[in-house]
Amino acid sequence: MNSAVAATSRYIPIVQQPYCCVAACFLMVMLRHKIPLIAQESLAYELGLIVPKEKRMLFAKVRTGKRPKSGYGTQIQKPEYAPDKIFSKLKIPLRMRFLSGSSLQGKVSETLSEIVNQNGDALVCFDAGKLYGTSYKGGHVCVVDAIDVKRGLVRLVDPSASNPKWRDVAIAKLERAMNIHGDENMCGIWQLYKKR
Repeated sequence: MNSAVAATSRYIPIVQQPYCCVAACFLMVMLRHKIPLIAQESLAYELGLIVPKEKRMLFAKVRTGKRPKSGYGTQIQKPEYAPDKIFSKLKIPLRMRFLSGSSLQGKVSETLSEIVNQNGDALVCFDAGKLYGTSYKGGHVCVVDAIDVKRGLVRLVDPSASNPKWRDVAIAKLERAMNIHGDENMCGIWQLYKKR
């Protein structure tokens, strides 16, 4: 990725604290819309952050316990940690529409194009190992920056400290990674709207 991408990106990347990709991505959208930011780990905690015991010292306040099926991190699939509930609690003027991976079969490109062409905000949740070709099994979330339908590519802003901030991935591969992670783990597209 060259510097021209950084200059044309709709988002300023925010690097995630461990297990906090969801909160980092929400913060990128908040920053874009000039919504006052809050501490990443505070937002992640409200979204149900759970980490391995040996990592608890990295956080001021955190839950530890057995690794959830979706992997360590937030637990927004549980009603008590649902994004809209937490946005309201924290007075963050956003709401989220969840489009499950199974409901998007063959429509990921079309759906992302529609959101991006309207200058909207979308996050994608997927199995990280499947998308990036590693042995890791667990969810990850990135912000959708741009889409090139002709080439079959989507440009993601990745909050991970160990990945490039902008990366182009094949839409077909992204769709497969969504399906592996599963609807019950919130895989799919998360469309965000700013409340008026």
